[in-house]
Amino acid sequence: ELHIEQGALLERAGLDVGVVTHALGQNWYEVTVEGEEAHGGSPMAGRRDAMMAAAPLIAAVEEIALAAVSATGEPGRATVGRLTVYPDSRNICPSRIWFSIDTRHGDPAMLARMGEEIRARATAIAAALGVRIAVEEFWHAPLTPFDATLVGRVRDAAQRLGIPHMDMPTGIGHDAVYVARRVPAAMIFCPCHGGISHNEAESITPAWADAGLRVLADAVLATAGIVKG
Repeated sequence: ELHIEQGALLERAGLDVGVVTHALGQNWYEVTVEGEEAHGGSPMAGRRDAMMAAAPLIAAVEEIALAAVSATGEPGRATVGRLTVYPDSRNICPSRIWFSIDTRHGDPAMLARMGEEIRARATAIAAALGVRIAVEEFWHAPLTPFDATLVGRVRDAAQRLGIPHMDMPTGIGHDAVYVARRVPAAMIFCPCHGGISHNEAESITPAWADAGLRVLADAVLATAGIVKG
């Protein structure tokens, strides 16, 4: 599969092709913080404000991801993308906060450790602020390697064509990732401006598309046993 990177590593490095070696493992969580409603004019002492417990835990998610550095020097990735507040009033401290956490890593052990540290931080914050925090696993996707032979053909094609390239993982689920769990598969990345994707501003150059297509074609011909003239 040829796809835009959906990141800016290739563009920043001045490379035209990414040889995708594997897909990062992913764990998604749903977090519920339960406290007690209080009027915004009530004294601060004694409050059990769910937002004031959710906020440091959300900040800790980024801290935990950046500290989860693998042997290759790659940190984890983590995102809090959704948050709901109850009762959602300007002058009431919330009694319940719900939010999502998306964690990703190229080392399954580090991915699991990130989850453990999030749970530990939640336990500590709950005890300190007198609230209840539940961290539930919502979804898991295992680290998925691409077929070594096919990856080698992609790399060989880029080298043969003189196209600047680098090995890299994908942190995003693609069709090829799901296919790779059943049959041999490989991926090729080309750059995209600013790493922007799924957005009206998404764009690539004709030269980037050409480089990716040429590598894809040569890798397919090599896999088919056809010698290019």
